[in-house]
Amino acid sequence: MRSCPKDRLPQPRSQRAPRHLKVAVSGEIDILSAPQLRVTLEEAFSDGCRVVEVDFSGVEFCDCYGLGVLLEARRRAADQGTVLRLVSVTSPLVQRLLHHRYSGGPARPAPRSEQPKDSLILSSLI
Repeated sequence: MRSCPKDRLPQPRSQRAPRHLKVAVSGEIDILSAPQLRVTLEEAFSDGCRVVEVDFSGVEFCDCYGLGVLLEARRRAADQGTVLRLVSVTSPLVQRLLHHRYSGGPARPAPRSEQPKDSLILSSLI
């Protein structure tokens, strides 16, 4: 795992539609960058978004801190009735983390046919 100076941490980018937020994350989600993802997701939940989609296509690595942020966000989304989707998980390392973290195998695909084939609904992960 590479570490990056604090001023070069990847910043989540977001795109908002009515009650729907898409967050694109890139680089490595680790002890240094996970807090930024947490803040972005907390803001989405505080703003009353009904669907929060987290695009992981640019994520090369995710450690236990990043996983913790996702699990915390999943719990908050469930409490609020928000759909939290993790989409475009392309990194084999991240796919393996998600697969091995949950003894039931990989997370189930999103039920809506219009969702990308690589979409995961995080509520299915716990």
